[in-house]
Amino acid sequence: MKDPRDRSPDGTELRQALQDLSTVERWAERVASGVQSHPYTAPESWQGPQLSVETRTENGMHTVAGIVTWPPGDGAGPAVLDESERAVLRSLVRSLLDLAGHESGTARTRVVLTPLGPRVAGCQLHAE
Repeated sequence: MKDPRDRSPDGTELRQALQDLSTVERWAERVASGVQSHPYTAPESWQGPQLSVETRTENGMHTVAGIVTWPPGDGAGPAVLDESERAVLRSLVRSLLDLAGHESGTARTRVVLTPLGPRVAGCQLHAE
């Protein structure tokens, strides 16, 4: 995965990350207020390998239960990532769940590994 620092000459990478965060924040606010309960889906589609990150949350503490290739089936199994890549994915997904105010239950987050770094393509929360 790419170094998270923005190296684009005009700041486009940082601007894109902030737009992504803003979109997720608006979704989390609607979910928390009860206005919206459907899963998050990114407003655009990204190219790159896709992963599904499965988590379990208890008392606001998120545990990553597994990271598998997406879509499921056709021999899809655990994703082959080095430990630094797994750490980036765990951090990204935990941050998303914190932002969404997810306190208890499971979640499935779909992440695309783009040339600019991982992007959240979708998230479905299952509260308990």
